[in-house]
Amino acid sequence: MALLSSKLGQWLILMALLIALLAALAVSGAVAQVEDAALTVFGPVQRTLRHAAEPVASLINNIDDFNAADDENRALRNRVAQLEAENARLREEQIEVRGREALIAVQEANADEIFIAADVITRDLTGLSDIIRINRGASDGIENGMPVLAGGGALVGVIVETRDHVALIRLITDPKMSIRGLHQLSRTEGIINGGPADDLQVEFIPQAADVQPGHTFVTSGLGGLLPAGVPVGAVTSAEGAVQDVFRQIRLRPFAPLAELEQVLVQITFSPEPIVTP
Repeated sequence: MALLSSKLGQWLILMALLIALLAALAVSGAVAQVEDAALTVFGPVQRTLRHAAEPVASLINNIDDFNAADDENRALRNRVAQLEAENARLREEQIEVRGREALIAVQEANADEIFIAADVITRDLTGLSDIIRINRGASDGIENGMPVLAGGGALVGVIVETRDHVALIRLITDPKMSIRGLHQLSRTEGIINGGPADDLQVEFIPQAADVQPGHTFVTSGLGGLLPAGVPVGAVTSAEGAVQDVFRQIRLRPFAPLAELEQVLVQITFSPEPIVTP
């Protein structure tokens, strides 16, 4: 009696009744009905829980997809940066090749002369000085006064200082620079003076000379300081009143002075100033 009145005894009796009930249901075939009833009762709850869990599962999948897409985008950006750098390097090589081809063309067009190719290694970015430095010097046979040309054969300037392995070039735009020039069509000689970039001034061209914008000036060769026939620049303006003795002429240099990277030094020309009696 003590066992039956205890909680343990009650639990054992409950389990025995439950086993007996299940056995009876199994014998009578009612288990399936119980299962159907359970599904009827708990099915909606199960579906509700499943639907509630779907957004969470979808979020987890989306996070995984986002991480994968982010990794892929990062890899693509790295590849694009690599291709852009390679493309820039190839363009730079093409520019360098074209520059050297232009210098070779000048050498081939002047087969009787000897030129030394040189790289521009310093320039004044402030625009206050029209002196540039090249990586060739006295050890290469370069001397003061030698003419310097750009690709296409246009005049850049002259050597004004040499050291063993470097040389300084005074550009034609330097205010201290004066060149004896020749109007190519009329063969009229004048003095081309340096000035601001893209603005050379020509003096002593008579008013009667037919000088028009677009016409070319070359070196005259007179005076012995420069070879004759080197292109200098194109006329941008030619003004002057009828009563003026000389015309006011301005030139744009042919040589791209602000973008020079390579030049030619004509070492077979030695300036010999001609002294007039």
